[in-house]
Amino acid sequence: MKILIFSASTGGGHKRAAAALEETIKRLNPEASVTVVDGLAAIGKFYDKAIVQGYYFLVKKTPTFYGGLYKITDRKNLMYKAVMKSNSSMASKLLEEIKKHDPDVIIMCHAFITAMVSKLKSQGKLNVKSIALITDYDAHRTYVAPNIDAYVLAEPQMAPKLIEEYGVDESIIYPLGIPTFEKFNVPGAKEEICRREGLDPNKTTVLLMAGSFGVTGVLSFYEDLAKTAPDLQLIVITGKNEKLYKKMEETVNELGAQDRTKLLYFVNNVEDYMHVSDLIVTKPGGLTITESLACHLPMAIYNAYPGQEQYNVNFLLRQKAAISVDNKTGAQDIADLLQSPDRLAEMRENCKRLARPHAAEDMYKLAKDLTEPSKPGEAEA
Repeated sequence: MKILIFSASTGGGHKRAAAALEETIKRLNPEASVTVVDGLAAIGKFYDKAIVQGYYFLVKKTPTFYGGLYKITDRKNLMYKAVMKSNSSMASKLLEEIKKHDPDVIIMCHAFITAMVSKLKSQGKLNVKSIALITDYDAHRTYVAPNIDAYVLAEPQMAPKLIEEYGVDESIIYPLGIPTFEKFNVPGAKEEICRREGLDPNKTTVLLMAGSFGVTGVLSFYEDLAKTAPDLQLIVITGKNEKLYKKMEETVNELGAQDRTKLLYFVNNVEDYMHVSDLIVTKPGGLTITESLACHLPMAIYNAYPGQEQYNVNFLLRQKAAISVDNKTGAQDIADLLQSPDRLAEMRENCKRLARPHAAEDMYKLAKDLTEPSKPGEAEA
């Protein structure tokens, strides 16, 4: 079987989900042909740059405007139609990329790619099974288009919205979860990880994922947390943000907190730090949430922007898997939570309940079912 997975660079989640799915399929079936392509980049550099940079500008510089745009395009109106028409107009360029790989099934990890594949199928230019993966914890109308064979959701409570508001046939909705790398679902021994990483396994540990927070906000938050709860062991991952790393290093030294702070730049083993932590402080991107749930790690959500991130937060709060914090009282709220073991344990159990450890495997099975019709007698077996 040949599988083509389309990702995008509008946030790291689309790419991580695609990579996790690729890894799992190759593990389950080394003979399968799996190709991951950045769909927006494949259409053209100008289009990719416009979409990706436009997205980052809106969410970082004008988040309120972005949130309003997100809500408007979730309804059938002129703005929604204009967005969908704009996306569909690029479909012919995507077709060129699809023809290169001649797939049996296409998996789309981005709404814009889903719209293009839908257009190609409606025009009779493409006859390939297609699966749309929604990489957040709330559905949005731009993910939905005709002629898509399956919709994979992060969790079951999203299904009624697709059915009742978007008119999606219930039979093609699969709440399988968002794919994660296997290493998030299978924890290593805490003592071994701590020994290797120079951490104390007996200390309450908070992981701070700082890469998307912005320099000023995370520095202030870290400083307040370090002062409010001096007994905490803190892990801070800045991501590929050199300015933030240097500023954070200065702050750690000024506080004299070197012995209880592990400061990290970009890492490839974030799952280890999740597995040994008692709480993660993070922005609510769809994949970060999914990976935290896979590790049964309660969350303190910081600085969600309006739109899908706020909807992700709302879901986690309803499920009692996270708390929402801000710069004013966030450090104290976290300290209070960590001093409430029963509440923290309940949150951890809720994360475990929400985890979908077999999402990638189940998506591969779905792809096989769509492309390989049952032989006589198999349906009854």
